[in-house]
Amino acid sequence: MTIQAGPSLSEALTKFMTAKKNGKGAVLDHSEVGRFVAWCGRERNVLEVTPAQVAEYAQHIGLGGVESVSRLTPVKSFLGYWKDEGWIQNGLAAHLRLPRGRRAAGGGKRVEAMASTQLSQEGYDRLVSQVEGLKGERVSVVADIKLAMEDKDFRENAPLDAAKERQGIIESRIRELEASLSNAEILGKGKKISKRTAVGTKVTLKDAESGKKLVYLLVDVREADATLNKISTTSPVGQALLNHVVGDKVTINVPKGTLRYSIEKVG
Repeated sequence: MTIQAGPSLSEALTKFMTAKKNGKGAVLDHSEVGRFVAWCGRERNVLEVTPAQVAEYAQHIGLGGVESVSRLTPVKSFLGYWKDEGWIQNGLAAHLRLPRGRRAAGGGKRVEAMASTQLSQEGYDRLVSQVEGLKGERVSVVADIKLAMEDKDFRENAPLDAAKERQGIIESRIRELEASLSNAEILGKGKKISKRTAVGTKVTLKDAESGKKLVYLLVDVREADATLNKISTTSPVGQALLNHVVGDKVTINVPKGTLRYSIEKVG
């Protein structure tokens, strides 16, 4: 597939809405897609959106409880559209997955509390940098709201509505990141490398069929990056690789079939 220069997220949203309007298929809630675009930044290029950021958005939406799955459905369609258009090579929709403890539950069950965050020093520093960047955006969005409010007709003031929505997303994101940082455990500080696979360990696998060796680093969802072989422990592959030792055989069911590996090295 030939990868073309990607559009901004705002442009991608416009093209996506037009394509859905002119085509056939299920009617999607474009407001949810709009929230995702606002979360990532309207002027960002689609090529700049990373798997980790998509996973972070899914975790943010997961805080909403039972409606989370339905809210992510149109966003998955939007991300799939990027690949269909040739803007990205590696699909991002698969990373839009709710952690197991946050999936919809019947009977009004409460969403489980966020567990402690295990991060590498690099991942911790990245979250700190994100918080600082968001606090800078906070100042900018306040200025945008002030400018939009100069239009006295608030009934159909799209710029004001967009700015307020963006402000809400920024404040929610800051709170979430600060909560993660305050509850973070930085991996590798004064600890021996575990003989079992866990968050923060490097795992060397051997494919049972081809004999090819693969090396993955198991990380928190906030650090996941498939291009660097950093696998989230909330993903199917990451979950299957947890709590194993050298010599174990691992079978992983994925959409494309069944993968079989033996664990060659841990750490």
